[in-house]
Amino acid sequence: MDEPDAGIWEFRGKKAKHLETYIFHWAGAKAAMKMAQFYKMEELLNKASKIAKEAEANIEKCYHPEYQCYMADQNINHFDASALLLIIMNYLSPDDERTHKHFQRLQKELLTPEGMVYRYRAVDDFGDTHASFLICTYWYIESLICLGFLREAEECLANLLTHSNHLGLLSEDLSSEDGGQWGNFPQTYSHVGLINTVCRLARKRDQMIFE
Repeated sequence: MDEPDAGIWEFRGKKAKHLETYIFHWAGAKAAMKMAQFYKMEELLNKASKIAKEAEANIEKCYHPEYQCYMADQNINHFDASALLLIIMNYLSPDDERTHKHFQRLQKELLTPEGMVYRYRAVDDFGDTHASFLICTYWYIESLICLGFLREAEECLANLLTHSNHLGLLSEDLSSEDGGQWGNFPQTYSHVGLINTVCRLARKRDQMIFE
């Protein structure tokens, strides 16, 4: 856990202690804690609890108090859409003002005028970012759903789907200039993201009906 890595975007030639790495350490540890409690496995519970606390401490080292936002890594020098996972994976509570400030900063920094989301705006080994990433846009829509902005989520999702081809297939990312499909095609996680987003939206609607 203490080793720097290339991160979810597989940066070439540079490593850091990335936020999303610790999000998944935390989520995995929390899942292990639930299993340990159910099966009454004290050793597993103690180990998982320790990992969860270590992961949480590392996550908090990515927080930028001036921006009121969790950054891409512990160097806290750029914004990254993977920080939206803190919302949709239940690390941050939707009722917490800190969550909303975090979301609003990412929205300001990474959302395009066309309603798509960049992975990040930092210069990488390919140069400046010119395309929005579809899985990041799904994370953004899921975050809207978690925070209760259903109308905005539905509008953003409908807009995204207009960029699919005549078979409804989607690529990896979209041009920030004309919305054209870029990258791997068809891209599996662009469709998995669609399924996850629609399922979350349906659950939220049902919850509102039965409340």
